[in-house]
Amino acid sequence: MRISDTQFSQMMLSSLSKNNVGLGEVMQQMSTGDRLTKLSDDPIDSIKLLNLGREGSALTQYQANIANVKTTLSSQEAYLDTASDSLKSLRDLVLWGSNGTMTDEDRQGIITEMESLKEGLQAVFNAQDEEGIYLFSGTQTDTQALTDTGAGYTLNGNADKRLVTVAKGVTMESNVTALELLDLGGGATVFQKIDDLIAEFQAPTANFRTEVDGTLAAIDTTFGNVLGAITDMGGRHNNLDLMSDGHADNKLFVDKVEGDLKNLDYAEASVRLSNYLSALQASQASFTKINDLSLFDRL
Repeated sequence: MRISDTQFSQMMLSSLSKNNVGLGEVMQQMSTGDRLTKLSDDPIDSIKLLNLGREGSALTQYQANIANVKTTLSSQEAYLDTASDSLKSLRDLVLWGSNGTMTDEDRQGIITEMESLKEGLQAVFNAQDEEGIYLFSGTQTDTQALTDTGAGYTLNGNADKRLVTVAKGVTMESNVTALELLDLGGGATVFQKIDDLIAEFQAPTANFRTEVDGTLAAIDTTFGNVLGAITDMGGRHNNLDLMSDGHADNKLFVDKVEGDLKNLDYAEASVRLSNYLSALQASQASFTKINDLSLFDRL
């Protein structure tokens, strides 16, 4: 079978093109450090890389969510620690003020302290974060949790929890609410009991002892709720730390597998580069010689 000049040219051009493409691919790999520069390089490993990328992004997002939940819980916990201290101080003042040997002047000093602590306690449950979100209003974060109407106290917001995804299929509550901590039933709160007792301290009536006992009970119930919430937050912090450590370990594993699939073996690439260069040079030399042949050379 005779091979025509056209066929020779086509064969040489095809060889040149193939080697040029291969040379370009290996040079791109070496410049980026990536073994896979396009899906067709290795479809199976490319799909694995896509899945690993999605998993790595999810792990990163979970870790960010955990950090945000921990920050929110820490902020609430700090306020509740303050509330706990205020409630303990209020209890001491109630016991002190209920002493039958107290003078009116002594009680006035106690009343002043009680009002100050009550106002501080109100500020705690109406606390906002740096973005203006009310911490203890449930999911109604644009509404303050407690309102002093002048004739009483109103609990606003709701008792709903803000849930944050911290792992696949796992959510964590990122808040506690004023409703669950302050509601003594029927909308009553410790604040109203304190006001009622202050009125008794100012002008004692036959209900003096009843008001003292009722206020102590309200303080104790609220203190128990606050202490329970702080304890629960500590448990959530521990769980979040464990999950965060687990995510970090998984992320390291994912990154390693991803690197093993993606990163270029420079030694192997250098061999391929050398082979393509040699083949390209040989093809070019052959093409030049064949192209320069004349009719007389072939006789």
